[in-house]
Amino acid sequence: PKMAEDNQLLSQTLLYFTLFLSFLCPSCAGGPEVKRNVEVQQTKVMHQWNSYGSAQIFHFTVPRAALNSTFELHGIKVADKGASSDSCPNRTIHVAIQSGTFPVVNPGNAAFPTNTWLKRTDVFHVNVSTKASPWVPIWEVLNPAPGDWFAAGYLDHQEEKMTQRDLTVSCTYLLGIIHTTEYLDEIPVLSERGPLYQKMLSSGDNTAQFRYFVPANTLSFQIDISDCHQLPVNSTVGCPVVLLLKPTSLPLLSNKDSSVNCSTMEDGCNIHGDTPPIQSTWYYLEVELLPGNLTASFNVEVKVTACDSSLDYLSEEVEGHQEQRNTSLPSHSHLLKNIPAHRDAVMADQSPGAKSSLSRSMHIELSSEDTSTNHCPFVHRLQRYKAPYPFHTTFALDESEPGSDHPSVFSFEILPVEDTGGTLNLGLSIQSPHPDLVVAVRLCFRVGAPPKQEDSKTHCEPDHELEGNSTSEDNTWYFPFPEPGVWYLTLDKTCWNISGSSNGSLEVECSNLTSVELTTEITPCINDCGQNGVCHTYYSGVFFYAACSCEDDWAGWGCTDGTNALPYSMKLTRVLLLTLSNLMFIPAICVAIYRKFYVAALVYTFNMFFSTFYHACDEQTVRYCLTKYSLLSFCDFFASVLSFVVTLVAMAKLPEPWRGLAHMAGALGVSAGVQYDAHGLWVFAVPVGVLALVVLISWILQCRKRRKMYPSVRRILFFLLPGAILAGTGLIVYAFFETGSNYQYLHSLWHVCIAGCVPLVLPSRKKKTPPANNDHTEELLDVSADFVPEMRSYSASDRMLDNME
Repeated sequence: PKMAEDNQLLSQTLLYFTLFLSFLCPSCAGGPEVKRNVEVQQTKVMHQWNSYGSAQIFHFTVPRAALNSTFELHGIKVADKGASSDSCPNRTIHVAIQSGTFPVVNPGNAAFPTNTWLKRTDVFHVNVSTKASPWVPIWEVLNPAPGDWFAAGYLDHQEEKMTQRDLTVSCTYLLGIIHTTEYLDEIPVLSERGPLYQKMLSSGDNTAQFRYFVPANTLSFQIDISDCHQLPVNSTVGCPVVLLLKPTSLPLLSNKDSSVNCSTMEDGCNIHGDTPPIQSTWYYLEVELLPGNLTASFNVEVKVTACDSSLDYLSEEVEGHQEQRNTSLPSHSHLLKNIPAHRDAVMADQSPGAKSSLSRSMHIELSSEDTSTNHCPFVHRLQRYKAPYPFHTTFALDESEPGSDHPSVFSFEILPVEDTGGTLNLGLSIQSPHPDLVVAVRLCFRVGAPPKQEDSKTHCEPDHELEGNSTSEDNTWYFPFPEPGVWYLTLDKTCWNISGSSNGSLEVECSNLTSVELTTEITPCINDCGQNGVCHTYYSGVFFYAACSCEDDWAGWGCTDGTNALPYSMKLTRVLLLTLSNLMFIPAICVAIYRKFYVAALVYTFNMFFSTFYHACDEQTVRYCLTKYSLLSFCDFFASVLSFVVTLVAMAKLPEPWRGLAHMAGALGVSAGVQYDAHGLWVFAVPVGVLALVVLISWILQCRKRRKMYPSVRRILFFLLPGAILAGTGLIVYAFFETGSNYQYLHSLWHVCIAGCVPLVLPSRKKKTPPANNDHTEELLDVSADFVPEMRSYSASDRMLDNME
């Protein structure tokens, strides 16, 4: 037992010593371990680009401290009906990849709405061919940002023929993505409470990584390299290392991240983070040993300058969404540092007449006085007010926020799933007390931390500055698919007198009568897609997003690009062609009534009516819907096929009971088929093929009965053959030649051909044979007077058609 206790004590001692050595000397523990994570995305069907709703969305997760992410893209083509995929043409699949939110893509280079902000995180574009090849496209991203990554895949828009589904081979194009990430595990953590010792050998790994979690309320921080010892001695003036620093992900020297060459610094070396740094996130430090047979050892230490408690409200909410909540993470409530506030700071008007907290806009007073104090900028947190619909959120000041005696900025949070699929709107309503006084307002924004302030001025990051003025009609900016995180806003104003100056304008002091209203909200689409589109919400797994579906060849993110849009006259012509061409059924209806095919006349009327109103409702701009679109669509397809059925039944020589049975069986079968698949070939081919066979058999039986040709050669040549040519022309045009651009012309031709063939193929009016001359003379005497003229009329007018038959 004593020996067992000694062994257990020895094991614990070795464990504690290893942990202690790993903390003091990370390089002695072998450095961070490289791990590998693989995600295989389910293959998805690609669609042609018509709007963003046509794209297929893929989602990936990148762990922290990632060295690289590779996207292995597999494009596949599949033919239906068991056909070979070689019968399908090769297509190019376009893939856009972005971190944080959905990528904004614009395949046709259409114009974006005015004031759309597009200077966002880099979007990577990759093209994948479906051609069979041993080479698989692989896209690699070095040191990617951690968190959510999204990919959008789609096909180029090509005009396709409106062929019947079962007449041609249908091709399906698929995309599968395999995502592989290599990342570092257990990177040493820096703390402001003490340095870490590091030794780097030229024979080993010439890089070392560290990380530091920046708590909320941090004003600035720097990382120092001290007590540097090198071999050979004095090989360089300073420490022979290069420092690289970057938030959220590992730094890259080629990406222009913050870097410092310590070899040229004699009196110590340090690197500074952003001022202020991004709050509640990890900053990564990479130390690279210079080339050569060198050895260096040094201490790494963090020095932090902290704000007071003005930003404490961020520490809980942001860390929760960033998944960084941990009691072991550093905090610096013991560190305090005052910061001078910038001039023209934003002040919240909390006077008794201020708007309520549910207002969609906030009245802002921009002071022209020097508001420098001994406090950090006070952040006014905008409260979230969400409607019970996707992407309907307004951010407004809470009435409990402090008044305007503090210099301030505004902040609000964009949630990763709930908000990133919509559009962020930042609007300014600027009022000037005099027409000659122009008020210009500069809005500066930043994600993660307030904008930098120096010398009583706000310094905006590149491309993070928006400018509006009181003379502009539109001071609203749109951010499609905004990046998640805490957004910070500051506003500065400048006033110009545009009268009484020889130079045209003169900067003057702004009066207290100038007013600014700030509107911050999330909406589904930009301006609800205007008058030329419809805003739809699309779902992809647990993610959802909103996008415009443009009408009548309008394009763009907000359906504002009318380069290829048709003029109103062309739209009206399209509707008139598709609707008025149905009037060609009027002659067919009259002939059917005259020849006493009343069932056929009723079906032709039904077809003409619903086809007219279906095409009137099927348009986008010039449209009129008599009833529900689904009902009009069903009745149009149903009546079209049923018209063929009743025409063939009329052409067949069937006894009256069998004729009624054929009508009813055809109606029931066609209605079931149209309900099952209105666009399928078999819905038309089966009833028409069966009844065409019935017509042929009945004609053969008539030939045997009459012992002569039936129908007559003359009727075949002058009536049936032209009718068949018209019907065949219409069917061929309908099945093989219709496209989106010629649809109004060729489909109208289909209406004309089908309606025009009916008078040619319908048989002549039925004969009424008089009673036989027998002993029933009373029956002849009881024949009404109007029956005899009808018999005479028939014998006079239809003798020619009888001879033809």
